Amino acid sequence: MRIFKRILTAALFVGILAAVSLTLDYLMIPYTFTRMKVHAVENNTYDDLILGSSHGATNIDPDVLGGITGRTTYNAAQGEEFPVDSYYLLKDACIANKPGRLIYEFDSTYWLSAQETDSSYALTYYSMRRSFTKMQYFYAKMWNADFRTWSAPWYFFRDRIYDIGTNLYVKGTDDYKDYGTGTFESDRQSVTDKGFIAIKNARWDDAVTVRPWTDDMIQKSDVAYFLRIVSYCKENDISLVVVTTPVPDDTYEAGKDNFDQAGFYMSALADQYGFTYANYNNDRLEGLDTTNAAYADYDGHMYEESAEAFSRVFGERLKTLEG
Repeated sequence: MRIFKRILTAALFVGILAAVSLTLDYLMIPYTFTRMKVHAVENNTYDDLILGSSHGATNIDPDVLGGITGRTTYNAAQGEEFPVDSYYLLKDACIANKPGRLIYEFDSTYWLSAQETDSSYALTYYSMRRSFTKMQYFYAKMWNADFRTWSAPWYFFRDRIYDIGTNLYVKGTDDYKDYGTGTFESDRQSVTDKGFIAIKNARWDDAVTVRPWTDDMIQKSDVAYFLRIVSYCKENDISLVVVTTPVPDDTYEAGKDNFDQAGFYMSALADQYGFTYANYNNDRLEGLDTTNAAYADYDGHMYEESAEAFSRVFGERLKTLEG
């Protein structure tokens, strides 16, 4: 009886801790792009699914692509989406809604540094439904990280304690309950129901920075998970197109050798594994504005009008692949 009481007490204590943590998650974690995008790919079927980094999110307009290709398209790319996240998000989408084609946006900077354990580290995992895929994701990414990333995600938002009132208000709205986009509307951006983040004409404060692309800088885990994406697409009859969106001219010129080496690296993978790679850094297109004026920053996030122009060019390229 004494042992039973100890077990019961321990279980009750753990249960209370879990309840407190879940309550703090609700109070402190804001409504994010991630929650909206994960819900979309889990509950809808698209001909084309876009995954990748923030360049993919802001530079590729799925409505423009769909208007050219005639295919339903969703943009699930977002900032801090590393290859491991893209791989498990693809698998999560395919549980019930396998796309016909994956468009993977390749930003070489993501392959040159490990992901920081911060507020965005676990958001994709946190937003996914319960499944065997989520369990695999846990052991692939969360298990070796700070245990708070999965047991208490609110910990990474503890400095935003004064936002609790705003979070409660937002989470009481129909927009939140319906996984809408209205919450993300501001004077700097808008978000479409297809996942595209449209940046309005407000310049971000930054400077030209280029990371060197060398063999010893490439993160082996990023390459490994990208190749898992390639294999998964082949095994599941999903066409794969990899794209690099163009950075501003000044940024490209400052790091031309590095951008070119990254492009050559991905081109070699494309030749080896048989997928299409469209590199718009090495291939600077005439007639497409890639001056600084077309971007919100030197890193390469396009204004809405520039993204529409680029998406038309890319859409025409995609259309030629369908024959």
